[in-house]
Amino acid sequence: MSADGTVTGSPHQQPVTMADERVGFNGALAAALTRVVGSMPALYVTLAVVSGWMALATWGPLRRVDPYPFGFLLFLDNVVQLVLCLVILVGQRVLGMAADRRAVQTYESAEAIFERVADLQAHLDRHDRALGRGVSLLESSPHPWIERHRVQPPPQAIDQVTGVNGRIAAWLTQRLGSMWAFYIAAGTQVVWIGMALLGLQRFDPYPFAFMSFLSTLAQLIFMIVIMVGQDVLGQAGDRRSEQTLLDAEAVLHECRRMKARLVAQDRVIDSLADYTSAQVTEHLARAIHQSRLEAAVEDGRPAPPPWNELKDELREAGRLRARQLGERLAAIGCLMVPASAPALTVTFTDEEAQVLARLEHEHRLGEQEDLGTRTPGAADLPGQRDGLKSGMAPWEELSERARAQAVESVRRLPAVLGDVGFQVLRTAQGADGPGELDFTPEDWATLGRSLMASGVLVSLAEGVADPEEIFALVKLLREAGVTHPRRFIRELAAASTFDTGLRPNTRYADYEGPALRTIRAATGIVARTAPDELADFRAFLLDIAATVADANNEGGFFGLGARPRVPNEAAAMEAVRAATDLDRPEAPSAPVRLRKRS
Repeated sequence: MSADGTVTGSPHQQPVTMADERVGFNGALAAALTRVVGSMPALYVTLAVVSGWMALATWGPLRRVDPYPFGFLLFLDNVVQLVLCLVILVGQRVLGMAADRRAVQTYESAEAIFERVADLQAHLDRHDRALGRGVSLLESSPHPWIERHRVQPPPQAIDQVTGVNGRIAAWLTQRLGSMWAFYIAAGTQVVWIGMALLGLQRFDPYPFAFMSFLSTLAQLIFMIVIMVGQDVLGQAGDRRSEQTLLDAEAVLHECRRMKARLVAQDRVIDSLADYTSAQVTEHLARAIHQSRLEAAVEDGRPAPPPWNELKDELREAGRLRARQLGERLAAIGCLMVPASAPALTVTFTDEEAQVLARLEHEHRLGEQEDLGTRTPGAADLPGQRDGLKSGMAPWEELSERARAQAVESVRRLPAVLGDVGFQVLRTAQGADGPGELDFTPEDWATLGRSLMASGVLVSLAEGVADPEEIFALVKLLREAGVTHPRRFIRELAAASTFDTGLRPNTRYADYEGPALRTIRAATGIVARTAPDELADFRAFLLDIAATVADANNEGGFFGLGARPRVPNEAAAMEAVRAATDLDRPEAPSAPVRLRKRS
C-alpha cells in the first residue's frame, strides 16, 4: 500500500487470461489450432469426411485405392490423432501457466486486502485509545491464516511434481507440450510418406502400416502424459481452491472483527454525541435567547426575562428551536457545521432572510398552541397582536415593521452561531440557478480562467504579481465557493484550480490581451447560457479586481503616501469592466504605465 493509503498491485492489474500465455508466432498458431479443432464444426467435418471416405472406398472410386479395412484412412486417422494429442498437450501447458499466473495474482490481491485490513484495524485501535482512554474496547486477534499467508507462496503446478516419476512427467509435458513438438511430429509424417513414395525406404510402403503402429504407440504415451498432467493440474487447483477459501474466511473474520469494534465504538460515540448535543443545544438556545433580548433592548421593546428566569417548559421550547435550526437552514440551501479557522461569514439574501423569518414565526405560533398559553415575553416579539391575551398574529397579518424586526432577528443567526463555535455554509442542494452541469466542459473551463484573469491582470498593473494580492485573490475565491448567495458563483469559485497562467517575466502587456479576451468570452458564455446570472457574474469579476487592487498599499516613497489603489490598478479594473460589457465594442484598453514598486 502506498503512502497515501491506496492499494498498489493487483487492484490496478488486468485479469490473467490464456491469451496472455500465447506469445509469438507459435503461440498464435497454437491458439488458432485450438479454436478451429476444438469446436463442434470440426467434429461435423470429421464425421462427414470419414463417412464419405468409407462410402467411396466401399462402393465408389476409392475402392481400388483404399479398400476395406481402409488402411490408408486408418493411417490418416493415426496421424491426425497424434497431432491432436500434441495440440492438447500445448493447451494443457497453456492452461497450467495461466493458472499459475492467476494464483500469483490472487495471492497479491489477498496480500493487498490483508494490508488494508491491518491498516483499518490500526485505525480502529487509535479510535479505541481515544474513546476508551487508552483501553481497547474489544479484545480480539487476527485470523491465523493472515500470518501464514505471508510466508506461504502461491500454489504452482510444478509444486505438485514429486519423485522421479513426477519429474519425468513434468519433463515430458514441458518438451511435448510445445509447437516445436507439433512441427517435428507433422514433419516426420510428411518425410516418411515422401521417402516411401520416392522409393528411399521400402520396408513400410503404402498404406504405411509401420508408421500407423508408431503413431498409435506415440498416442498411447501422449494420452498417459496428458492424464498425468491433468492430475497435476487438479492437485494444484485443489490447493488454490483451499487457499482461496482460507483467504475468504480470513477476510470475513476481519470484517466481523471490525464490525464488532465499530459497534462497541458506536455505543461510546452515541453516549458522547448525546452529551455533546445536549451541551451544544443548551449553549445555542441560550445564545439565541440572549440575541433576542439584546435586539429587544436595541429596538426599545420590552425585553423577555433572562434565560435562567424562564419557566422550564419555555426553556425546553427554546432548546427545541435550537435543535430545529439546522432544518430551517436546510430550507434555504445552508447547513450548520463546526467553525473552521478562520470561520467563513455568510450573509443571508433578502429572500433567504424572509424564508427563515417566516419559518421561525410559524414555529413560534405552533409553540404557543402546544403550550396552550401565551409565550412569556411574546409582547416584545415581532408579530405580537395588540392585547397580550390574543397571542401572536399569523405572518400574513404582521405589519411591515414587525416583519422587518423578524428578518433582522434571523440575520443575526450567523453571528450567534459563531459565538458557540459554529458557522453557516451554503450547499448546492436545494439551490436554484444553473450549475456546472448546465455548461460544456470547455465553457466551464473558460469561466474558471476568467476569474483568475480578472485578479491577475490587476496584480500585474504595477509590474509584477504581488504575492499578497494573489493570496487575497485565492482567499476571495475560496470564501465565495462557500458563502456566495448564488449557486452559479459558488460552484464556479469552488471549482477554481487557482492557476494564474503566469510564466517567468510575464508583463502586463503580454497578459492583457489573452486575459481580456478570456473575460469577454466568459461573459458571452454566461449571457448565452445563463442570462439571469450575468449581472452577478459581472459584479463578481469586478469584485475580484477590486479585492486585488485593495490588497495592499502601493505607491509613495518608502511607504509614505502609499494608497490601496493606484492609477495603474484603476486602469486595469476599468479594462476588466469594459471586457464584461458586451454592448461595448471590443477596443484596445488604455495603456498602463508601469513603474517599480516602492
